[in-house]
Amino acid sequence: MKDNTGRKLSTVSTAVHVLEALRDLEGAGVTELANHLELSKAAVHGHLSTLRDEQLVVKRGDDYHLSYHFVTLGEYVKNQSDLYTAGKERVNGLAEDTGEFAHLMTEQFGYGVHLFKSQGDQAVGEPYHIRNLQRRDYLHYSAAGKAILSRLPTERIRSIIAERGLPQRTENTITSESELLDQLETIRERGYAFNDEEEIDGLRAVAAPIDTDSLDTVGAISLSAPISRFSGQYYRDEIPEMIMHAANLIELDIETTNK
Repeated sequence: MKDNTGRKLSTVSTAVHVLEALRDLEGAGVTELANHLELSKAAVHGHLSTLRDEQLVVKRGDDYHLSYHFVTLGEYVKNQSDLYTAGKERVNGLAEDTGEFAHLMTEQFGYGVHLFKSQGDQAVGEPYHIRNLQRRDYLHYSAAGKAILSRLPTERIRSIIAERGLPQRTENTITSESELLDQLETIRERGYAFNDEEEIDGLRAVAAPIDTDSLDTVGAISLSAPISRFSGQYYRDEIPEMIMHAANLIELDIETTNK
């Protein structure tokens, strides 16, 4: 973070790193945090004390944890989003109709942010999907992420790749910029994206972008399921039609609400 003169405020940056470390470590004491962040124990203790005074962290025994204040902040941010407001019921409907996990994602700072997920009665992988709600994600290996990338200018896509890289998750993950750009062109033309075991072995997903003049950022809606249930014509044709229909309804909801 920078002040009005453009100077980076190192104390604020360190405080953010402390908060992110508490999330990643699922709570930690001063010594563990100091080792993790490569800071002195005195510096870490000073930041923790300030964050505790500001009610952003709580202390349980010897360990510090993020406070519930972040829950209220997160709810505020979500409810300011037209994408979340218009999309959550459509996501619930997809999950109920298919029995699978349905997702609503947007992009910020070159990462995917999961705004909402809904679990159908056959859905698998609940712990993984819950963790996804708690962290930003790379865009290049998920169907929703690729759907979002397909609506961004090429210059912006290249910038995201340069900043975030193309880390590999499975043998099927795209790690080549040229291959990704080629696939994004195909997604742009047909209107939907596949994730064929590119994020998790044994899991497939289909997504469609959500993009209107009223949105300040592109979103995407997706469905994911084991390959045993997402296969053949159902995976290649029926699910994409379902997803694109849901995306179109969300776009219409957003546009009519903002008229």
